[in-house]
Amino acid sequence: MPPLIIRPARPDEHAALCVLFAELDRFHREVRPDIFVEPQGPARSPELIAGLIEGPGSAILVADDGGALAGLATLIERVIAANPVRPERRIAEIDNLVVMPGHRRRGVAGLLLRHAEDWARDRGIASLELGVWEFNAGAVACYEAAGFVSTTRRLSKPIASP
Repeated sequence: MPPLIIRPARPDEHAALCVLFAELDRFHREVRPDIFVEPQGPARSPELIAGLIEGPGSAILVADDGGALAGLATLIERVIAANPVRPERRIAEIDNLVVMPGHRRRGVAGLLLRHAEDWARDRGIASLELGVWEFNAGAVACYEAAGFVSTTRRLSKPIASP
């Protein structure tokens, strides 16, 4: 089996990237159908994916196992605005990370995360951040194993209609 290579995605890989995004979307829909719905048509247009790939403040990294894509990480550079008690700061956000079921528990996510750190470091960004749903215990464990720590917590409360 050829070695796994982490590399930038190419715009001509739109269909293969959509398969990975569909796996991510399916998982979220199954667990939280009250929030996530099935899209009508492609969830991510070729233009959206090309824009993320071309940057300059974004990237899609893929795990290539010799022609098939085993996983991806979408990275976005963000500026967090200053306020009276906090200075402005730049972060790199992992917006999406997914590994196909047949490749899980083989270190693919860890490789993608290490390359995401390199992407941020190469841009002079000192913080790599992400959001993860509480129901996604596997992802939480993966991120914690990679050195991520919880810094904030977002809570919600459904409000019943009168």
